[in-house]
Amino acid sequence: MDITKSQLNINHLKMICTIASSDTVKDAAESLFITQPALTNRIREAERRLNTNLFVRRGRKLIISSAGKRLLHSAKKILEELGRAEYDIARLSDGVEQVLRIGLPHYASFKWLPAVVNYFNQELPKIELEITAAAATQPLNALYNGDVDIAMISSARQRLVLDDNAYESIFLLEDELLACLSKNHKKADRSFLLAQDFSDETYITNSTIPEKDREYDLFFKPEKILPRKVLQVGFNEAIIELVKVNIGLTIMSKRLIEPYLKDNDIRTAKLGKRGLKIYWHLVYLKQNQIAKPAKILTDILKQQS
Repeated sequence: MDITKSQLNINHLKMICTIASSDTVKDAAESLFITQPALTNRIREAERRLNTNLFVRRGRKLIISSAGKRLLHSAKKILEELGRAEYDIARLSDGVEQVLRIGLPHYASFKWLPAVVNYFNQELPKIELEITAAAATQPLNALYNGDVDIAMISSARQRLVLDDNAYESIFLLEDELLACLSKNHKKADRSFLLAQDFSDETYITNSTIPEKDREYDLFFKPEKILPRKVLQVGFNEAIIELVKVNIGLTIMSKRLIEPYLKDNDIRTAKLGKRGLKIYWHLVYLKQNQIAKPAKILTDILKQQS
């Protein structure tokens, strides 16, 4: 495909993204700092160049067509990548030689973060760290697409099986998934819980999307059991506060929940009689500029374990 033959420009991409997220044509025009007639002309120009309708007008609202949805999908990716490039270039001009994006899942512990940031600030000041959740659900895709440079992944296996030609994987440490309950919960005195013990419970989680090698995949799915009710809360600390007052129970890794056990308001129990181990890894694409900081990051994380 010859990219020099593209019919659209950045203004057209911004236009379709803005219209898709706006309630009315007037709102979209104001967001783009142009008049409504100018926006209408820009839509017509894009449709003329593509020889297809991108929107259908319904009153004051523009409804995106199938062709418009396809363009919107690519426009979002292009504008996001352009934004990242502009940010990186701006930082490079300020003396930063490399922006290192570390992708973490929402259930990761951040106890190690101050040590990592301090080390990079003091020893590697030309590398700027950026911590992001862009790799939360599909870390390998995020790496491949360039959304992150390094991804922290938990797995049911101590050795990750990946494409060795593309990815480098480093084992960090062993962890364990634990049930977390209020001290006042009727099951708080148990040393372990089975999947059946959750069937009559409210389960509090930060994601209702089943993730590979996490509690749904490893604990609930094999027994074909789900909690009676699932309450999604987007922040770990909020989940912990709800568990404390016995609104429900949750599952967290041992390293994540440990700092919150000091006040004795929360009890933990193993998942199954033998417990449920998980293993943390760092994964990155095989690129020379990533290998050295990844090794440094690995050493610090192991020291913090």
